[in-house]
Amino acid sequence: MFILVQPARPENVGAAARAIKTMGFAELWLVDPCSLEPEAYWVAHQSDDILRNARTFPDLASALAEVDFSVASGARRRLEKDDYLSPSECRAAIVGKRASIRRAAIVFGRESSGLTGEEMALCDAATSVPLAHVQPSLNLAQAVMLYAWELREELHETSTAAKTTANTYRSAKQQLDDTLKSLNVHDEENLHQWAGEALARCNDRDLGMLMTLMRRIMQHPSLPYQSQNQD
Repeated sequence: MFILVQPARPENVGAAARAIKTMGFAELWLVDPCSLEPEAYWVAHQSDDILRNARTFPDLASALAEVDFSVASGARRRLEKDDYLSPSECRAAIVGKRASIRRAAIVFGRESSGLTGEEMALCDAATSVPLAHVQPSLNLAQAVMLYAWELREELHETSTAAKTTANTYRSAKQQLDDTLKSLNVHDEENLHQWAGEALARCNDRDLGMLMTLMRRIMQHPSLPYQSQNQD
């Protein structure tokens, strides 16, 4: 699905809806959007159903609460993310987790300033489009169209992974946090950020292997976490 954060121009929302529908998608979520009437419907051109069914949320955190894997799109690089996926890598990251997640989302920021650093941090991964020139950057609706085109075959592909369930990614993410905590790796350390970004690139098979490895690590008696439990 596609999430637009505080879109300011209804025409961009209408064009995004049109792009989504032409590529075979149906879900558009809006965070604190501008009024859509009437311009968005003028531009949507037979994609009115996407606009009518679009869900709205007061903030990005509320929307992401219902998403298992989220990728923040942005032209500006923020300190909160170090690893930026290309559109094709973004597609691979999503398709590779088909058996491990229920719902994935690409998040797009404001036309003028994109996503804030705090909003980027809420997402599991980040993506950007390699451009020949930094300016002018892509229009919001153009960016949505590019990713919708890249992800269009995701609707038809099936995963060959085994021994994973629809909540495997969330479980792996929680288990990774627990493992890093047991190793005294704090949330503000770069290693914590890098580990989370590496997890975002994992496919179903990688996630299954990683969870098995982390369980073995957590069971090791030399860990501080295990020593405390034994006292």
